[in-house]
Amino acid sequence: MIEALLSSLILAVGAVVICGLSQRCTVNNVRGWEYEQAYRLLDECLDTVASGQDQPVSAANSIEGNFGDRYPNFRYQIDVKPTTRANLAAVGLYEVTGIVDWDVGGQKYQVQATTLIYDL
Repeated sequence: MIEALLSSLILAVGAVVICGLSQRCTVNNVRGWEYEQAYRLLDECLDTVASGQDQPVSAANSIEGNFGDRYPNFRYQIDVKPTTRANLAAVGLYEVTGIVDWDVGGQKYQVQATTLIYDL
C-alpha cells in the first residue's frame, strides 16, 4: 500500500513537471512566431520605402502606422534621413531605420533594422 502511494506521488510530481515544461515550450513557440512575423512585416515596410510606392525616399521623413486588420497588434515606424557618411551623402544615399513593435499582455516587444537606400 505504501509503495503504491509513493509511486503515485512520484508519478504526480512527474506529470506536473512535464505539464509545466510543455506550457513553457508553447509560450516560446508563440513568441518565436511573433518575432518571425515582426521581421517579415519590417522587411515589407523597408521594401515599400525602397520601391518608392508611397513617396520618393528623399521626400520621406518619418512614417508611422499599423498593419490594420491583418496584424492588429503590430505597429511600425520608419525614419528616413540622409546618410551622415561624408563620402556617400552627396550621391543620394539615405539611411532608413525601421521598427516594428507589438504588445502581449502589457509586455512590449520590438525589432529594428537599419539599411541604406539609394534614391534615383
